[in-house]
Amino acid sequence: MKGKALVLVAAVGLTSAGALAAQQPADVASLYARTCSSCHGAQGTPSPTMARAMAGIPDFRSAAMASVADSVLRDVITNGKGRMMASYKTRLTAEQIAALARYVKAFSKH
Repeated sequence: MKGKALVLVAAVGLTSAGALAAQQPADVASLYARTCSSCHGAQGTPSPTMARAMAGIPDFRSAAMASVADSVLRDVITNGKGRMMASYKTRLTAEQIAALARYVKAFSKH
């Protein structure tokens, strides 16, 4: 019984900073929905309220995003930007960050 309780406690502990990295999503869309959409919008366009609150938040669907290098997107996701964009370097794997960068870039092509 102690072993089962310990497993339960360990599972509950996955809400720590490493929880997102430990949860490998079935696809990048679910990762984006969990980590990015609350600020950047489900379809890559922040709501008007969010755009006013976070001056400079990009619209991923804009033509300008098509010219942003993937390396720049990976850097921003990894290290954050300013006071509003959090760093995900301790919460996501390098593969997840690269996948998110490609996913975000794809918004500008629609």
